[in-house]
Amino acid sequence: MTSPHSSLPAREAATALELGRQQAARGDFDNARRSFEHATRLDPDLFDAWFLLGITYMRDERRLEALPALRQAHRLQSGQVDATRALADAEFHAGTPGDALPLWQAVVAARPGDVDARLKLGETLNRLGLLDKEIANYQDALALLPESADLWMALAQSREDGGDREDAIQAYRQALRFRPGWVTPLAGLLALQRKAPPAELVEQAVALQARPDLPDRDRALLGYALGKIQDSRGEHLAAMASWHDANAARRRTNGTYDLARTEARLRRLMTLYDARFFARPLQTVGSQDTRPVFVVGMPRSGTTLTEQIISMHSQAHGCGELPDLPLIVQALGNRWPENAAGLEREFLEYEAARYLAAASRHAPESALRLVDKSPLNYFNLGLAAQLFPRARVIWCRRDPRDIALSIYSENFALDAQFATGLDAIAHSIALQTRLMRHWQSALPLPIHELRYESLVESPEPEAQRLFAFLDLPWEPACLEFHRSNRIVQTPSRWQVREPIHGRSAGRWRRYADSLPEFDPDAFPGPAADRNV
Repeated sequence: MTSPHSSLPAREAATALELGRQQAARGDFDNARRSFEHATRLDPDLFDAWFLLGITYMRDERRLEALPALRQAHRLQSGQVDATRALADAEFHAGTPGDALPLWQAVVAARPGDVDARLKLGETLNRLGLLDKEIANYQDALALLPESADLWMALAQSREDGGDREDAIQAYRQALRFRPGWVTPLAGLLALQRKAPPAELVEQAVALQARPDLPDRDRALLGYALGKIQDSRGEHLAAMASWHDANAARRRTNGTYDLARTEARLRRLMTLYDARFFARPLQTVGSQDTRPVFVVGMPRSGTTLTEQIISMHSQAHGCGELPDLPLIVQALGNRWPENAAGLEREFLEYEAARYLAAASRHAPESALRLVDKSPLNYFNLGLAAQLFPRARVIWCRRDPRDIALSIYSENFALDAQFATGLDAIAHSIALQTRLMRHWQSALPLPIHELRYESLVESPEPEAQRLFAFLDLPWEPACLEFHRSNRIVQTPSRWQVREPIHGRSAGRWRRYADSLPEFDPDAFPGPAADRNV
C-alpha cells in the first residue's frame, strides 16, 4: 500500500506550479521562473512546470536558457503541439535549425492549416538551404489556404532567393490581391520592376508616401523602393529625398546608431585580442581544419560577388552568410571578449565541430574551401582564429562613398542601425578599417585584401590572385558565376546573376553633395596580401 507521504512532493510541486502561474500572470517573471524551477525539482516528471519554465525564458528572449526546459517538456510529452512549437522556435534561434526542422514538420503535420507554423517551417528550410522544399511547403499550404496573403508573400521572397523573377512577381501580385494596400508586396514589386515599373504601382506608392499618417515601417519600405526607381530614371534629388525619408522612418522605429558603444566594443576587441594573445602557446585550439574561409568587409563591398566567384570552383563551396559565428558570440554573452583567453579546449572543439557541420551541410566531399561570407564577421575574427587557426580571411574593400550610398539606399535588417544614417555609415567604415588593420598585425591568419574596383576592371587577373591565395588552381569557369542557379539571399541577388560589370563603380558622384567626409584610410589602395 502506498504511503500517504509518498505524494507529498507531488502536491508541493503542484503548489509551486500554481504559484508560478499566478506570478507570471502578474508579470513577475523572475519569481515565476524560480517557482517553476522549484516545481521541477520536486517533481521531475511534471510537464507543465518544465513547459512554463521554458516559456518564461522565451518571453524574455533568453532562448538558450529556455532550451533545457523545453527539451525536457518535449521528452515528457512529445505529442504536445504547443510544447513542440516552443522547442522548435528555441532550437532555430539557438542556431540549430537542423534540430528545429523535424519539430516544425511535426507541428505542421498536426496543424496543416496553421499559417504561422508554415512560415516558420519555411524559414527553417531556408536557413538550411533547402529552397525547393521551402517552396513546396508554401505551395502545399496555399492549396489549403489559397487566399493567404502571408503565404503568397513568403513564396514571393523564396522565388526571389532562387532567381525566379517572374514567379516572384506573380506571387507578390497575389499577396497584394488578397491584402489590398499592403506595402510589403508593393515594395517588392517596385524593387523587382524598378527599370520599368507599372505606372499604377508607382502612383500608388507615391500617394502612400505622401500620407502623413503612413506607419513608419511602411514608409521605410516604400522610400527604399521608390528611391531606386527615381535613381534609375536619373531623378537623383528625388531619390535621395526618398532615401532620407525611408531612413528617418527606420531610425524612429528601430533607434539610432550608438557610436560610443560601437567604439567601446572595438577597443575591447583590440585590447584583448592583441599580438601577445596569439603569440602565447595556445593549448585551447578548436580545429586544425584548413577549409574555413571568412569573407568579411562592409556590406555592399563585394562580398557576395567574391563568394559567387569562389563557389564556382570545383574544390570550393559557398556557404552563404552563416549565422553560426555570431551565435557563438551571443552564447558567450557579456563575458566575451574578456573571457577569450579562458575558453576551454572542449568548448572550442565543440563549437568548431558545430560550425563545420553547418558550413559543410551541402558541400561536396571534394570541397577544400568552405566560404562563409557574413560581412560583419570582421568583429569576430579573433574568435575565428581561436576556433580555426589555419583558416583564411578575405577582406573586401571598396570606395567608401559607393559603399555608403549603396547601404543608405538599401532595406537592411531592422537591427542594422549603422545603415540608417550617412554619418553613421562613414563612422562604421572607419572603425571597420581600423579593426581590420589591427587584425592584420595581430591575427595568425593570412588576410587577402580584395579591391572591388580592381575586380570589376580586371576580373581574371584579380580572380587568379584570389585563387592563388586560397591555394586552389585557376579555373576559368569561375567567372561564369552568373550562369549558376545558386541560392542568393542578399541584396546583391540580382547583380550576381549578371556577368561582372563596373556600372556601380563611381555611382557616388551623382550624390556627392549629400555624402559626408570619409576617413582617408578607408579608401582602398591596390589589392594586397597581408600574411602574418
